[in-house]
Amino acid sequence: MKGDDTTKRRPLSLIWYLIGFIALIIGIVVVSSLTISYIKAKEEIEYDYAVLQNNTDSNAAESVRLVNEGLGLLDEQYNPILKRSLEKFSEAYQESGNDPSAMNLSSIRSGIAPEYPKNSVNLYVIDENGVIVYSTLPDALGIDFSLYPDFYQSLTKVRLGSDFAADPVVRSIENASDFNVIGTLRKFAYLPSPDHLYVLEIGVESPEFADVRSRYSYQEMAVRLLAINPDLAGIRVYDPNGNVAAQAGIIGAGGRQYADMARENRSGFSVPDSGSGTLSRYVYVDLRDPAAVSDTSVVVELVYSMSRLDAALADLITSYLLIGICAIAIGIALAYAAFRKLTGGIRAIVADVEQIAGGDLSHIIRGVNTSEFAHLEESINVMIRKILEYSEELERKKAELKVASDIQNAFLPKEIPHPAGFDLAAESHPAREVGGDFYDVFSEGDGRYALVIADVAGKGVPASLFMALSRTVVRIVSRWEKTARHAITSSNTTFIRDAGSTSFVTLFYALLDEKRRTLTYVNAGHNPPLLRHADGTVEELSPTGPVIGIMDEPGYGERTITLEQGDVLVMYTDGVSEAMNGNKEMFTEERLLAVIHKNYTLPACGIVGAIRQAVGSFCGIEPQSDDITIMVLKAE
Repeated sequence: MKGDDTTKRRPLSLIWYLIGFIALIIGIVVVSSLTISYIKAKEEIEYDYAVLQNNTDSNAAESVRLVNEGLGLLDEQYNPILKRSLEKFSEAYQESGNDPSAMNLSSIRSGIAPEYPKNSVNLYVIDENGVIVYSTLPDALGIDFSLYPDFYQSLTKVRLGSDFAADPVVRSIENASDFNVIGTLRKFAYLPSPDHLYVLEIGVESPEFADVRSRYSYQEMAVRLLAINPDLAGIRVYDPNGNVAAQAGIIGAGGRQYADMARENRSGFSVPDSGSGTLSRYVYVDLRDPAAVSDTSVVVELVYSMSRLDAALADLITSYLLIGICAIAIGIALAYAAFRKLTGGIRAIVADVEQIAGGDLSHIIRGVNTSEFAHLEESINVMIRKILEYSEELERKKAELKVASDIQNAFLPKEIPHPAGFDLAAESHPAREVGGDFYDVFSEGDGRYALVIADVAGKGVPASLFMALSRTVVRIVSRWEKTARHAITSSNTTFIRDAGSTSFVTLFYALLDEKRRTLTYVNAGHNPPLLRHADGTVEELSPTGPVIGIMDEPGYGERTITLEQGDVLVMYTDGVSEAMNGNKEMFTEERLLAVIHKNYTLPACGIVGAIRQAVGSFCGIEPQSDDITIMVLKAE
């Protein structure tokens, strides 16, 4: 029996069971909490990164359009001259008996040459097959435009029609590079022959083209975008012929095939490269002019380095792993230290702990007359005090955020003016206690009202500060700037001077004239408001310039529309169209438009409420991810 007693396995001490149990609980809680926190933090980082990419894409497209508008400055100057020249060309064709071989093209060119720079004009005759059969430029003979289906189709339309057509200024194929802004640029115009058998073409070269091109350069745009976005590794602009028109930064080869795909599909897409750790986005910028023969649309290749995102995610994982390991280690150590000092007073301590766990944080652990429990007693009491301090601090911060929210709400109009003949309503809902969206309505006198809706980049307290600055700047500037374009231009200058490049604002600013029933607006990179006319047609009020806070001289344009009875104008921020449901689907402008069509007969406040309800129903239980602001103007 004695041998059996010595060989009997000794049971583990209760302390080890307790330590193991506590360690398991701590591990589950820590791992679960950190996993949830990590997922949310990861989503926020990826979302911010995606927003910056999308803004860069939009800025690139808008910058290209601005450059293209600069290139078009000479069109109105040369079009009348080119038309007169082509009419003389057509008269000579008729005098030759409609026989182009009987025309003296050199003599015709000499007759019209005085209107152009020396040795800068050439004439071409293109047959019904799209082939240049006669020209003052020998190298051009035999060029077959049928190899370019879109261009050939446009030529055929000109030949069978009766109208004069002119292309924008285009760069010659052999010099299609922004690195050489003094390269040859040409402008072409077309007129059908009277018998519609040929297309008469004229081409002009001018030093003015290069001068304008040097002042409106894709290269300068590329360098500026590269400096704004730290994740942008390289940018390349492809002209309509697939040649590189501008390039900046570090960018590899092989992008042309994707640029050709974007041009063929007339849409953009993304191409990830895990090997180089980059994401290439191809943005198709539609520059087609229905009145022109050539398509001058370009493709912008934006190569984003994923290193900053990958590094941020790696740091996030490392931080959370260290926190988890430390939390578990500390928990086990405390449990071990506590249970080692177990004595007969454990029941008293358990009772005290249960009372505290029930919510009585003011309760203090009773002293036990043993040295083993002295440290445990002190630690638990310290922990309780810390919890009280943290609770008080949390309540204080909540109170401060409530005050900040009240202050921000004070910036919104307490009462919205009611212009005669119009119904106006608006509301704003921040995603957090405070946000970056705002709207404003104020009288400019003499029956004119300023309508403002804006979205500051970011969310939370930083965005709310920039919101307050933006709203104040626009209000003050509007006092002395009486046109929409000048008001936003001056606001942009003030914003850049005071806020630097730390943030930017998308903003829609409009002046409503209740007497003339007109709306003159500037759209600074904001979501295009939707104008539903009384007849059911819809018009988008597209951007007339870039976002505020990016460019020193953005060159904002303004447009004026007339509002008829029954017209409904819906202004909104991207928190509406980009609201997501549990399937990560966005609400989209299409759904917004459907809500407008369904509820356009309601008063303005009813339309606002219908949109808000539709967005809420679409998102369901998903938390609001961005600030939502809506303003509706209805012509009565």
